[in-house]
Amino acid sequence: MSALGFRNDVIGIFNALPAVGLIAVGLPVAALADRIGYRVFVLGSSGVATLAAIVLASCGARLAAVLAAGTFALGLTVLQLLGVPLLAQLSSPSERVLLFSVNEALAWAGTLLGNLIGGALPEAAARVTHEPAASTSSLRAAFVATAALLLIALPIGVRLSAAGGLRPSEVFPLRDMVRVDLGRFARLLGPQLLLGLAAGMLLNFIQLFLAQRFHLGPGPIGLVLAGVAALTAATSLIAPAVSRLLGLPRAIGIAQVLGFPLVLGLAFAMNLPLAVAILALRQVILNLQSPLVLAFGMSYVEARQRARLAIAQEVAFGIGFGGIGPLLSGVLQVRGGYQLAFSVSAAFYLLAGLSFLAIFGRAQPARRA
Repeated sequence: MSALGFRNDVIGIFNALPAVGLIAVGLPVAALADRIGYRVFVLGSSGVATLAAIVLASCGARLAAVLAAGTFALGLTVLQLLGVPLLAQLSSPSERVLLFSVNEALAWAGTLLGNLIGGALPEAAARVTHEPAASTSSLRAAFVATAALLLIALPIGVRLSAAGGLRPSEVFPLRDMVRVDLGRFARLLGPQLLLGLAAGMLLNFIQLFLAQRFHLGPGPIGLVLAGVAALTAATSLIAPAVSRLLGLPRAIGIAQVLGFPLVLGLAFAMNLPLAVAILALRQVILNLQSPLVLAFGMSYVEARQRARLAIAQEVAFGIGFGGIGPLLSGVLQVRGGYQLAFSVSAAFYLLAGLSFLAIFGRAQPARRA
């Protein structure tokens, strides 16, 4: 967007649109997916994202690029959100914690590799074309790779769509699409909102924190974040063992509570190695509970409400992470620096964990797990 000439304030609006689209598009899609099954959405979203990536890779016109980027984001968002209930539908309750943990590890590994490749390809293209690495012609090399990877993945989506689990487990009347177990949904979404607030106050400012407090440049910051991502990918696989040791609800709640001392320590850390160590440990522990939360939620509600719960959890988390959290953190930073902002973030981690433990200490799954 910057290479095409858009100002930062306009790019900021672009970055905010996915949260709006999640509410406007995600909830209706989830309701339909719960009723008619996931097959049409897997096929449709895969195809739409692939076509949009091809347009991004081949077209430099501003309007076409903006429309293609939005369409690409929408297709991938639908795939990502329906991935949680889809995995739940294709697995038994005893398999879900391990399955979700492996999925989380692969997602982090893919993110790490994608960032490395996405950064290296424009640099390589710039050496060939003698254009700047930040130019549209150089950046397009990354979009070519994106389109190629999606074309490779498309046949997998077609094969997966034939699985019986992608069809509805129960067809229900249209009027029931807006009916959910409000009590169970509210109990899950409250702690999720608090967790989103905590993460939004912290993670949206980590790069600035490292740059302003420790005077790191983009290269070292990238290396720090890449190392943290690699560590997170590796440790995501121990989530099943942790859940067996502590029990699913306790493992989730304790991990969230542990965010309190870690983020509080980060707020006052003035030594770079200490800050990086705390950041890495926080990332590992908090992302350890991520697949556990997903597995717990999919077993806590009825099968026909899973897609709507997955979207609702993303919306609740997104309101805190992408909306209220960074706004509140920015205001507090002006008044009291990172110490004040990150201390309040730590308090929200504590509230999220304690509320989860209080609500779900003796939780029972839904009748149809």
